[in-house]
Amino acid sequence: MSIKGIIFDMDGTITECDVDFEAVRREADVPNVPILEYMEGLEEQKRRGVLAVLEKHEARAAGTSRLRKGVVEILEDLRKKGIKTALLTRNSSRSVETILKRHNLKFDVVVSRDDAPPKPSPQPVLLISKKLGLEPEELLVVGDFHFDVQAGRAAGAKTAFLLNNTHRPPQDADYHLHRLEELLQIVENLPSFGFAQNKPLGRMGTSE
Repeated sequence: MSIKGIIFDMDGTITECDVDFEAVRREADVPNVPILEYMEGLEEQKRRGVLAVLEKHEARAAGTSRLRKGVVEILEDLRKKGIKTALLTRNSSRSVETILKRHNLKFDVVVSRDDAPPKPSPQPVLLISKKLGLEPEELLVVGDFHFDVQAGRAAGAKTAFLLNNTHRPPQDADYHLHRLEELLQIVENLPSFGFAQNKPLGRMGTSE
């Protein structure tokens, strides 16, 4: 089935927005585990306290965020090709709005943790699928963290992992991208924007 929509992660994929999660953990007394998942087991007052610290650091990072190279051109090229685009992030809707306005970015659909359970749940991918009017199999999820790949695969979408020397690449991603610009090369080199079955991972099919 051909790819008709691409779902982008935000932090580390679209933007170089550096939330200092270690500072959040120190300030909110959170152990070395995913913060959102840790919050789920807290009583309400404690949860609100951790959330306040997290949102403070997210807002600070959003206000100083930088776009990754080529993002504007990539989104424009995809739009010209008739490919729908979505933004999916574990960040708050308030910080997402700040980043979109700061960089004048537009997506067909935007989903934050305030709209659906956060990745790695497949639910936000399925929500985007519904909002775009596309089947999950027609979507490609692009991100730089294993939660992106897990969410995409669980929803039935294709996945592309962006190698940025920050996180260990999951071997079950359909593609590994060395640069975000390679996304266009993949799309352009596949007939009808489709994906060849069992295509090797790595830069345009190498085993790197």
